[in-house]
Amino acid sequence: MLNRVGMLTIGQSPREDIMKDFSKILPSGIEIVEAGALDDFKSRNEIIESLKPEPGEVVYISRLRDGSEIRISREKLIPLMDLKIKYLDSQKVDIIIILCSGEFPEFETKTLIIYPEKILKGVASSISYSGDVAVLIPSPEQIDYAYKKWSKYFHRLEVIPISPYSFSVEEFSIVGKRIKEKSIKLVIMDCIGYTFMHKEVLRTSAPMSRIISTRGVLGKIISEMF
Repeated sequence: MLNRVGMLTIGQSPREDIMKDFSKILPSGIEIVEAGALDDFKSRNEIIESLKPEPGEVVYISRLRDGSEIRISREKLIPLMDLKIKYLDSQKVDIIIILCSGEFPEFETKTLIIYPEKILKGVASSISYSGDVAVLIPSPEQIDYAYKKWSKYFHRLEVIPISPYSFSVEEFSIVGKRIKEKSIKLVIMDCIGYTFMHKEVLRTSAPMSRIISTRGVLGKIISEMF
């Protein structure tokens, strides 16, 4: 029996970067049906005009079809995601995966939905640790939001903004060395955009750190379900 998995990015589909990593860990016999909240927009300018974050709105970062980075308002994004979830629901997928570790409301659907941010928080809530924890996020605009989000689980946080879409491998290596120098033992990569390669660069630069990536935990959950 072929299992159909709907995957919804907050940017544009297809997400070749994510599927490349998932192909390494997901079991065979899964058909992926992709959709993107921004798929119906014709240009970057149209997206910016419609979804530009206003003061006080939460900023999310995603990837367009051409591989470039885009800043969008969480509040303006949610209705677009709801439409695409309804679309995936109509495709009779077995589950829907939100390809973003940001916080979202519970969307109404007949299909089971997986929220990566809830998985990450579940992992965090199961860890008892009083030392320093590094949280990687895509943008400096998300620093305050990240502190608020993760301070419920860890008291000694260092939030490090580094975009998976516009920063080089060398810059990730520098971040890893910084983590090593500060003897930070736990790292949370709080964005679906961070690749397995990014994680490996951090692991090489900071070999004593335990690193939790959004893609890694999400892939294992999907594998477990199928």
